[in-house]
Amino acid sequence: MFRNLISLLFGIAIGISGVFLHNAYRPFGLIISSFALILATYLLRQMYRTRSSFLFFAFGWLFVVVRGASTGNGGELLVEGNGYGTFLLLGGIVWLLIASARTSKID
Repeated sequence: MFRNLISLLFGIAIGISGVFLHNAYRPFGLIISSFALILATYLLRQMYRTRSSFLFFAFGWLFVVVRGASTGNGGELLVEGNGYGTFLLLGGIVWLLIASARTSKID
């Protein structure tokens, strides 16, 4: 249970960094955000080796990124509909699906 909580918080942290960094210092922010997501999935898979911890990580990342892509109370968007935002959303989801398929142990 504790590792699932850590995985969820780790996914939230990677998601927050990706949302705030993907559109900064174009295109280096997107490259760093994508590399951070790839590295985080690799580290998480090596640390826990369970599918449930990976799913908690993916849910945390996806929750933050989708919330950043939807309009807030003041009409603000953190993930715009430009190429960088689209790549962050779709590329991240595709990568998480690929990494989920590669996670072998089921607890």
